[in-house]
Amino acid sequence: MKQYRIVIVEDDSEYASFLASCLSKYGEENDCNFFARVYNKAESFLDVYNNSADIVFMDIELGDGFMNGMEAAKKFRKIDPLAILIFVTNMPQYAPQGYDVNALDYLLKPIDYGSLKVKLDKALKVIQERAGVPIKVKEKQGTRIISSNELMYIEVMGHDLTYHMVDGEITAYGGLREKEAELSGANFARCSASILVNLAFIKGLYGDDIEVGNERLRIGRSKKKAFLEQLNRYLGN
Repeated sequence: MKQYRIVIVEDDSEYASFLASCLSKYGEENDCNFFARVYNKAESFLDVYNNSADIVFMDIELGDGFMNGMEAAKKFRKIDPLAILIFVTNMPQYAPQGYDVNALDYLLKPIDYGSLKVKLDKALKVIQERAGVPIKVKEKQGTRIISSNELMYIEVMGHDLTYHMVDGEITAYGGLREKEAELSGANFARCSASILVNLAFIKGLYGDDIEVGNERLRIGRSKKKAFLEQLNRYLGN
């Protein structure tokens, strides 16, 4: 069962309790656990925070204390640039400011479970994508485990596969079809019959070529339509 560390920064104890109960309900429905800590002031949260949260729910209108939620979020991002940040507010006009602190989304008060569920689905997907997928690479000496987050693309050459990593290459025995199945839920797509590419590493699209890292890879004619559909879905278009 997966476990997630949650922080709730909310000066209204009723909202904080309701949010915690919604997290428990989501956990029961999705076979995961949420360990939540609640702070009623931004100062008390920031004084003790040590990069220990997966998701932070931050109320923008913190009435008690010297700091509102947006100011707290800016200080928080200096400590932790990666944790998922979701604002809680009854003033939607503040939501666009969330881009300045890389907030994933916002919850509008009064909170309802359906809205929270959508935000949690989105947040956990990001967390899972960041974690990457372990990949088994069969070398002569044994089996090496690499992370999909470090893999730009796989290229088949005869009976071998070359794994083009961020920091080098690994050549090992295997089949591309097998690896495509292994990585089916990890944002990899065939751009040609011989190349399986990590969509997260695509830096540009130029006609029939894609830029991956410092290289240009050709999109195969027979794979182009399906590949571009997958790329567009990944990009959210």
